[in-house]
Amino acid sequence: MAGSTGKTHDGMERRRVRQTVLAVLVVVAVGLLAGAGFGDGDMDASRWLFLAVGFVLLAAGVVAGHRWRNRRWAARFGMSPGRFSRVVRMVQRGVPPDDPAERAAAVDVAARMRRAQDSSSAGWAEWLIGGGALLWFVAAVFLAIDGRYGQASYNLVMTGLLLVSLLTIRRRRRRLDAAERALGIRTSA
Repeated sequence: MAGSTGKTHDGMERRRVRQTVLAVLVVVAVGLLAGAGFGDGDMDASRWLFLAVGFVLLAAGVVAGHRWRNRRWAARFGMSPGRFSRVVRMVQRGVPPDDPAERAAAVDVAARMRRAQDSSSAGWAEWLIGGGALLWFVAAVFLAIDGRYGQASYNLVMTGLLLVSLLTIRRRRRRLDAAERALGIRTSA
């Protein structure tokens, strides 16, 4: 990549490692909360450790699969995985890449994103997410009334996550439309 230095690459690698470690810690925390919420009230250290190890292994598998897929797609376009990830982030933000060599990768990424969004564009996905958020919230209310505040707080967190997901769908569509127009894939809004 023109103009890249080893220092920039090292910074990107450090950021990627920090993101991976943070993601694993979040997954472990969610696993521990799930264990506390779904447990029978017996706080057993072996149960916490078992849940933590299970969620760390799950997170490691997801990260490894994501990196394998990124390397494979990057090799298809003859670029490094870091450069390919940068192209993906640019398309996600609605900005076309400046380098003409990255255009083919950006067009492919935009086409993949459009297929993924079109599979749920009939409106049923938004209704399912909203219905799921409503069910988590109702369950949280009943758990709070019953005095089980740990499980209620977990359900409220899940409600919040579903609502955030629901609110970002429209923004992702707008950004993808902007990226497609900038790449010349689609001319109408």
